[in-house]
Amino acid sequence: MLDLNGITRVHMVGIGGVSMSALAHALHDRGAQVVGSDIVETERVQKLRALGITVHIGHDKANLDAPELIVHTTAIKPENPELAAGNAQSIPIIHRSELLAWFLEGKRGMAIAGTHGKTTTTAMVGTILLDAGVDPTVFLGGTSFDFHDNYHLGTSDIVVFEADESDASFCQYLDCSQIITNVEPDHLDHHHDFETLKQVFADFAKKGDPDGFLIYGSDCPDLVALAAHCPGAARSFALDDPDAFYRATDIATHNGWTTATVLIDGRPAGMLRLSLPGRHNVANALAALGMVHTFGLPVEKSLASLAKFSGTSRRFELLYHQGKLRIYDDYAHHPTEIRAALAGARDAFGDVHITAIFQPHRPSRTKFLFDDFARAFSQADAVIINSIYLAREEPIPDFSAELLADRIRQVEPYKPVHYFESQDDLLAFVHDRIDAEELIMVMGAGDITEVGRTLASRLADERE
Repeated sequence: MLDLNGITRVHMVGIGGVSMSALAHALHDRGAQVVGSDIVETERVQKLRALGITVHIGHDKANLDAPELIVHTTAIKPENPELAAGNAQSIPIIHRSELLAWFLEGKRGMAIAGTHGKTTTTAMVGTILLDAGVDPTVFLGGTSFDFHDNYHLGTSDIVVFEADESDASFCQYLDCSQIITNVEPDHLDHHHDFETLKQVFADFAKKGDPDGFLIYGSDCPDLVALAAHCPGAARSFALDDPDAFYRATDIATHNGWTTATVLIDGRPAGMLRLSLPGRHNVANALAALGMVHTFGLPVEKSLASLAKFSGTSRRFELLYHQGKLRIYDDYAHHPTEIRAALAGARDAFGDVHITAIFQPHRPSRTKFLFDDFARAFSQADAVIINSIYLAREEPIPDFSAELLADRIRQVEPYKPVHYFESQDDLLAFVHDRIDAEELIMVMGAGDITEVGRTLASRLADERE
């Protein structure tokens, strides 16, 4: 690994990304001079500037200010002008995962991986440890409503972080205790098939701490086999597996609270109370509880912390509530996540009219999981589909989100399904019929969040 200890000038390409912005903040806290670039002005970019970090909008070789190191993400292509200039000048260039791995040197890492639930579970672990006075450093794939950022600089030697499987870069993180929440087909543009993806998770598990532990979701059959690769102790968590070490039973929803009885090794250990809806969040809480309990924290204090847990941005985030109308924003971009988000809304609010607004994320994911997406909206009463957010991909010829809307109509012929290429047209359509709406779920990992936020802002202005 490149020795970064003497480096004080760092340039970050794609600095506004959720993982990169946290790393930029961490470098700044260590006294490095950080400069970066991104293609869009965002709230995260503005927060970095407020720290004194220079951020250029647009990629240009002129943005390089004699850095000693350049950091990039997988989304940045080799032909990027800043990477090309760095190569021409023989400046060391590393992937963001290598920088995070450097931050882990000499620390006790807690790596949270899985197809779904990483951000919420990471935030839960970080919040419990903070409440317990352990004070970890936390790198989060979203903004925590409890510590109001995607990064927290701690005073202990513990680092809690998301381990991203999308490009297999999480295999950089060595000798950490681990959570793997679940494993499902995703990111097949990179991994090509599910068997390869499972092998990547097995490789990640092999890199765990021999003196540490793995907490894994045994409701996912593929994870049971993967757990055998862990070099340390392994403990399971589950909602349905009766043999799991950490279990939740009697899951219920009352007055906005999700409750469950927690069992540890078959014995009742306390009552879980969450302000977040859905079985998936109970599973996330079990995973977090398993991590901190195995680490050594008392169960009762961890449950008290989870009862105060406020959640993270874009995970069932309430944007607007007045009268019968509620608008939520959710990062759900995989069929399983869509089902979980809608089921959570149904559990929380019962027989209300739910309109799901969904923007598919990446053409490859949409095509690989096409029929699964089409069957994911059963809990919604109406569905609105927006055009595909390309992310770093190119369009697939003769394939579009309109085909997904058509397929949903075939699967559920009596359900209203609308398609809008333009977000402006989509926003106008929803706004014009807002008096008929009760609960709107805006879902997707792209820029569809702006539709929900714009709608909420407009309604707030109109209804003052």
